[in-house]
Amino acid sequence: MCIGQAPCLLHYFATKGSVNTKTHIQTEGLVLPKAISSARFELLRTWLRWCDQHQDCNIHDSRSNLLLPSRLLWVGDPDDQHYDPNLLRLSTTTDKSGGKYVALSHCWGELLTEVKKHFCTTSDNISRREGGFSFWELPRTFQDAVKVTRELRIPYIWIDSLCIIQYGDNGEDWKREAGRMEEVFSGAYCTIAATSASNSYAGFLQPHMKHDYIHVQDPSGNRFYICAGRDDFDNDVEKALLNTRAWVMQERVLSRRTIHFSANQVYWECGEGVYCENLTRLKSSFRKKYFMLDPDFPRRLLTSGYLRTMEFIHFLSQDYSKRGLTEKTDRCVAISGLEARIARALRCKSRYGIFERYLHRNLLWQPSDIKMEKIVYKSRQVPSWSWMAYDGGIRFLDKDIQFGTVDWIANLRFHDECEHVLIADVGKFQDEMELDGNYAVLDSGGMERGWTQYDVEKDKDEGRRGLCEERCIVVGRETKNGVRVYHVLVVRQTRDGEYRRVGVGLIQSDCVVRERLSVRVV
Repeated sequence: MCIGQAPCLLHYFATKGSVNTKTHIQTEGLVLPKAISSARFELLRTWLRWCDQHQDCNIHDSRSNLLLPSRLLWVGDPDDQHYDPNLLRLSTTTDKSGGKYVALSHCWGELLTEVKKHFCTTSDNISRREGGFSFWELPRTFQDAVKVTRELRIPYIWIDSLCIIQYGDNGEDWKREAGRMEEVFSGAYCTIAATSASNSYAGFLQPHMKHDYIHVQDPSGNRFYICAGRDDFDNDVEKALLNTRAWVMQERVLSRRTIHFSANQVYWECGEGVYCENLTRLKSSFRKKYFMLDPDFPRRLLTSGYLRTMEFIHFLSQDYSKRGLTEKTDRCVAISGLEARIARALRCKSRYGIFERYLHRNLLWQPSDIKMEKIVYKSRQVPSWSWMAYDGGIRFLDKDIQFGTVDWIANLRFHDECEHVLIADVGKFQDEMELDGNYAVLDSGGMERGWTQYDVEKDKDEGRRGLCEERCIVVGRETKNGVRVYHVLVVRQTRDGEYRRVGVGLIQSDCVVRERLSVRVV
């Protein structure tokens, strides 16, 4: 079975049971192991042991430079004679390499600040928590995560709101630790995804939903079961609230393996694919999702070639841009660990989601809807040429650009020192060029000569007065249907004499003339 959209399937099982003398066919509720049961946790431990013995996971284990998070929550050892299930302790790690811990991926939910302060680690309660505190102080989702960690026989778990100081230090600890998310999730022994929990108090070890099945039993006691398909990973996991959140993307991609606790059943996700609690297996397609399952990300991606790597980066960026953030200004931070990992693997610079190796193609993005708005960043300058400067979904112009047909402009490049600056040549549109409606560019004779799309509504409304006041940066040039055309960024001059991006477009080459060389685009 493949991950993604699929028709409803029928599952067939065979077991042995007692003979029913009244009827051999009946309908009743099919129930998987209870949420908190020895059978379920034995299955999870078996999955872990199997994965530990697999070659891909052994490659991950061979690394010697994996660092521990700054703090971990000690949950105790149920097999120890002095074990106290009520006792937890926040531990500051001293051994900076090695060690085994679980990481929790979860939704905070829309909770009041005072509610969050009740369970979060703060500058006021951190000393007490380092001395030990009660299991019952935690909200239900965290309690469930601790229960699972103990059942997996792992002594530590990392939970963001407990292992990072959230209040009382002006955000200093969060700023420092947020940059280490790459290490936290890639170094975890496994990740627990609280997929069915809508917030920190919802919990995820709730009973499963029931599903009907039919079983037939022969005189010897053999039973044969048929039930409707219940392995809906796309609906249970991909479309769950948790996987609509921006922070969760890098948590999932960087994790070596993830246990998804969905509302219907538990799914195990690792380099070999996805396994279901009812013991069926799902496979992913080679492109896109296949690379996300890499336990040593992005090892698979590096062997896939230039084109597939670019497609995957665009897929990640587009998916991430549509995800939700409680704080819009986290747009740069919530994927920074994943971005840094890819850039190191490609041995290139990356700035605000734009990879130098694919610079020109990465710059040719446009809004996927009309809801894009500028994000007001307080502590950083995010450049207009990056999609991270805006709130809203994007798409790249991949369908409009055939691979290998474009001559990319060599003078377009990152500034050597200023991270938020591009260096480029700027041109101007020929006189009397104007927009017709939202996109079409017309010349003085009313002939369509190309198109542009503005990034936000405000800039589009100002541009409707005509293109003579706008400027453009040619990113690449090619011939379409015998006509020479330019792929351009539409830019507007600032008061400082620099330029900022306001849109993107495609226009015939004779409609643009070069005006200035090596300008700064911010």
